[in-house]
Amino acid sequence: MKKCLITGGCEISNTKWLQNISKQYDYIIAADSGYKTLKKSGIGIDIAIGDFDSLGYVPDDVKIIKLKVEKDDTDIMSSVRYALSNGAKEIALIGGIGGRLDHTVANIQTLGFIAENKAIGVLIDENNEVRGLLPGEYEFKRIEGYSLSVFSLTEKVTGLYESGVKYPLENAVLTNKFPLGVSNEIIDDKAVISFDKGILLVCFSKL
Repeated sequence: MKKCLITGGCEISNTKWLQNISKQYDYIIAADSGYKTLKKSGIGIDIAIGDFDSLGYVPDDVKIIKLKVEKDDTDIMSSVRYALSNGAKEIALIGGIGGRLDHTVANIQTLGFIAENKAIGVLIDENNEVRGLLPGEYEFKRIEGYSLSVFSLTEKVTGLYESGVKYPLENAVLTNKFPLGVSNEIIDDKAVISFDKGILLVCFSKL
């Protein structure tokens, strides 16, 4: 697999939105009760992974990996490990924002794990898109009606530059204890973001 979509258990009411997203990925993993979400949307599932405590039963119509209830990894993290071990270079997590706050935080941290394993990770819902990035230079097109925020997932992000935005940064340092990069705005056709150390979270949120 190259591009993998992992769906968790948060309720997704916009079936058409999920169907359109799924078409961009060549491998679909249902993490526990994400199975129910994908089935409801008529999306084919390549494998279901989890302890299935949230779903309440073990699916019998798809390939499964049954996990123990007591484990270190979340069902989504186990799914991420499976995707990485099978060559995924881009992993999207859907159904991981909202609902339980502890699960949302866990999924944000999972983006850091994906980045450290040299893959692109993105956490998506209908109103947000969050990416975990390793040092480098990146371009982002302006999306009308969305804010741009950046956060340090590691203790520090250093050498941070942002251009094409309302509040540019030049050789800035972000820490994980102060939200300096929140609620910016792309004012040019694109923003250019670069940094030299740490893991950066780049968030687009609908206003």
